[in-house]
Parts: sequence; structure tokens; C-alpha cells
Amino acid sequence: MVLVIVIIAVTITFFLLSKRGREVPSIVIPDNTESPFTGKTLPPDKEIIKRQMVGHLGDGGTITETPRFNIYYFAPDIFQVEIKTANIVDVRDEAITWFKDKGFSENDICKLPVTFYLNSEVARKLAGSGVSFNTLPDFCR
Repeated sequence: MVLVIVIIAVTITFFLLSKRGREVPSIVIPDNTESPFTGKTLPPDKEIIKRQMVGHLGDGGTITETPRFNIYYFAPDIFQVEIKTANIVDVRDEAITWFKDKGFSENDICKLPVTFYLNSEVARKLAGSGVSFNTLPDFCR
């Protein structure tokens, strides 16, 4: 289900950007026949941390906003990181550190699940640059 939502979000991004006559960066969606999130649950102590982070948001909303990224939550359990600068690698690392500072391990981050996407401005800047972009943290495979 989560993978389907990620694919839909990526498809919408491609569609919107293609309407402007621009290419978008190559976006890599892991080639798995099964969702990387299937059957993965957080340990009880991490579930408590997650509920404390998102409990006040109801069905979804913004968890944090920084100049370089925003983190959004969508019920039932999707965490999306919007990358707002072309320095993708550093921003992904910063967002992962943000989750780790909350008490989550890399394994927990995969189980939340956390996905990344480029905002439309960054996608336009990187158009035609040959940049490859993975929607999942590199350690979530």
C-alpha cells in the first residue's frame, strides 16, 4: 500500500513537471516485487516515540520544517521528506539524522517508513543533469 502511494506521488510529480515541458531527474524506485515495508512493525518503545511525534496531527500534517527539508506525516503510517535544495545527499543525511536524534535506528527508519521526494523547484533545477534519486534511504533495501 505504501509503495503504491509512493509510486502515485512520483507519477504525479512527473506529470506536473512534464506539463511545463521540462525533464525531471531520474527517480529510482526500488525494483522489488514486494513492498519494502510489508510486514515490518516497530518495536513497542519506538511505536511510542512515533505516536508522540504524530499523535497531535490526526490524519496528517507537517512534523518539522527547515530551510533544507520538510517532514510530513500521512495516516496511517507514511513519513515523507521533501527535499528543498539541490544538495540531495547532505539533505537526506540531515533528515535521517533528525529521525535518529528522535531515537530511531536505521532499521526503525525503514519500518516507519520514511520516503524522500524532490520539491518541484529542485526537480526543475536538476532536470537533465543525470542525477539519480532514490525515494528510500539507501539502507532500506
